[in-house]
Amino acid sequence: MKESIGRNEPCPCGSGKKYKKCCGAKEAVSITQVIENEIDDLQKKLLHFALDHYEEEVYQGLDEYEEYFEIEDEERQFYEFVYTVWFSLFNELETGGTILENFISSETGKIKRPKLKQILQSWTEARAIAGEIIHVENNKLIVADGFSSEQFGAIVTNAQRSFNKGSFFIGILLPFNEKYVFFPAPFELPDLPVYQAIDYIKQKSLIADYESPQEFLTEFFMEIMVDLTKIGGMVEIDNMEWQSPVYKEVAELFKRSMESLGEKPPTVDVGIILWFQFCQKKPKRIKKPNLYAASLHYLMTLFNDLVSPMTQKEIAKLYGVPVGSLSSTYIEMDDELEEDIKRIIEISNEEDELDNDNNPRTFNPLQGPMPTEQVMQEALAEIQDHNFESVEEISDFLNKKLTNQSPKKAARTNKERAQQLVYDAMEVQGPKRYKLAEEAINLDPNCVDAYVILIENSTSRQEALMLSEKAMKIGEKKLGKAFFVENKGHFWGMFETRPYMRAKAQYADALFQLGKITEAIQQYEEMLVLNTNDNLGARYMLFVLYLDKGEMSKAEKLLKQYEEESAHGLYNKLLLEVLKNGFSTKATKILKEAKRQNSFVIPFLTGKKRVPKHMPEYHGWGDENEAVIYADEHLHLWRKIEGLQEWFKKH
Repeated sequence: MKESIGRNEPCPCGSGKKYKKCCGAKEAVSITQVIENEIDDLQKKLLHFALDHYEEEVYQGLDEYEEYFEIEDEERQFYEFVYTVWFSLFNELETGGTILENFISSETGKIKRPKLKQILQSWTEARAIAGEIIHVENNKLIVADGFSSEQFGAIVTNAQRSFNKGSFFIGILLPFNEKYVFFPAPFELPDLPVYQAIDYIKQKSLIADYESPQEFLTEFFMEIMVDLTKIGGMVEIDNMEWQSPVYKEVAELFKRSMESLGEKPPTVDVGIILWFQFCQKKPKRIKKPNLYAASLHYLMTLFNDLVSPMTQKEIAKLYGVPVGSLSSTYIEMDDELEEDIKRIIEISNEEDELDNDNNPRTFNPLQGPMPTEQVMQEALAEIQDHNFESVEEISDFLNKKLTNQSPKKAARTNKERAQQLVYDAMEVQGPKRYKLAEEAINLDPNCVDAYVILIENSTSRQEALMLSEKAMKIGEKKLGKAFFVENKGHFWGMFETRPYMRAKAQYADALFQLGKITEAIQQYEEMLVLNTNDNLGARYMLFVLYLDKGEMSKAEKLLKQYEEESAHGLYNKLLLEVLKNGFSTKATKILKEAKRQNSFVIPFLTGKKRVPKHMPEYHGWGDENEAVIYADEHLHLWRKIEGLQEWFKKH
């Protein structure tokens, strides 16, 4: 676009010269284009400056993202480029300031045009943005911020491709006079619905306890950009033959909510397939689609940690339905889909059946992944690898994968071979078990579960501490700092976190065995923060340690947080009451409840029976194994109570 400027007027480029002596001499060359070209040059200079002066800092940060990204080799150059831009603009150096601020200080004196100098100095107000492309005209865009709905005019320098109106995008904007310029071009995802991407970022920011999604986007720009490419499953709701439009509406409500919570696409697909099968088996006249979407969501939360845990109350609130209605509808759905669920999730032993919400169970971190964990890892990974063309193909694949003894998929990398050796080691005992674990470490020195197995063969408590700490730190590095922030509270629900959580449990136990009570408490508390559902049973040892240190209020708060009608729950409730108020009327009432739940505990507490040296691997509700495990952990606390045996005899 040509500028209408008088020949004797000041040149709008900011040089201070008359237009005819400056840009006007170039015979109608666009002043805007001149500035754009110079801005493009400045962007390139900034990148060269970053790598010339701060290469070590840039690549040190990039290395930390290496495991998280898992990007293809052909995409690596692009992501390295974007990372360098983001790091230069938003990350403060240890020496103070950002790379951009140092570049401005270095470059400002070299720039002759006052306007260009002013533009460069305004780049400290750079902003990350995610939203929708509203209008496209050559290299000029109008974009809408997905969080505030505010619209911005922005240009793309050296644009070598077109952009699509209505597409979702994520990018970085630099101020440019009254408008903005992208640095680099916007990262466009035309197949991803705008609402879905924005909901995803908002939900992630809430989980990470950020005050605003904008702040979260700026700090975790790279992770979000990579994550957004993975949203979307294989199942196309529009291509399914729904018997009624309302059935399709339920599927869409379910999918939208699940994706906004960050659930993995294959998991969402499984839920949609189940709903489709339910509609075929039991056609219904549905007046409240939200109710059925909520019931399906709750059904999925009970799938052996396939979905992040949520209570009925939380899900009812999410979908805006009554808790009572959700419960009855879920039961109807569960009954009708019982066989389908069994084909999708292989519940192979009693321990897995108890592994949801707050049901107590003994967890031995050394046992490693359950059979279901291994099978589901493989199944969900293979769904994404296959080019399935229909819902029926995915359903058939899941049925065969999870119910038949199909041949194991050949491991292609040392990492995969090491993990398979670990799975093999979990199934055997004795020297062979440890030999397999050592072979796994030789193939992959970062195989966390292999270290977890070797801990049980350690020759001293100090060695156990060293191995478990090493395994835990490897796990931390593999997951990355950002992962911890994004997924805090739901760790056990994701397969990739489980080796780390097993190592952390071992580390906490090793600290306890060495008498480092304060340090052990910290580890157990962190486990509950990372996984509030507490599938590893950290709360049981934490309760004991609180009482060992005399922290009664913390022990009481923990019991209230995890109320349960089990030997651990009831006898600990009784223990706390007796320690606080002696043999009160309330204590007598609790004792009756505890004995009704598990009467085997009392003989161990009174000394009539001795606790065996070797603990049982499993226990059931109310059986003697449960009593043995409880007594082993708590007997020293009960022995401190005077008059206990006489009181037990009376009641």
